[in-house]
Amino acid sequence: MEIVWTDEALDDLEEILAYYHLNAGPVTADALQNRIVSEVESLRTFPQRIRESDRVPGARELIVRRLPYVVFVKVAPDSVIVLNVVHMARRFPL
Repeated sequence: MEIVWTDEALDDLEEILAYYHLNAGPVTADALQNRIVSEVESLRTFPQRIRESDRVPGARELIVRRLPYVVFVKVAPDSVIVLNVVHMARRFPL
């Protein structure tokens, strides 16, 4: 399956990484990026393994292990579309 990041999801990730880069340093920001992207990439083989979202109709929620982030995705027949990357403390959708 192809992984497709929406502009909104890329903006979310960029904002998160900028915060960590500024407050925790570039090594931490890079590690966080690698972790989130790796978790999303794992959906290539079996995207239905994650639960359906009760917050975003028609979407599924990927909880990033050991991090306070949730990634909202839509599963299409041949792709996984990344919609948003959100800190769990935020109310979503806004």
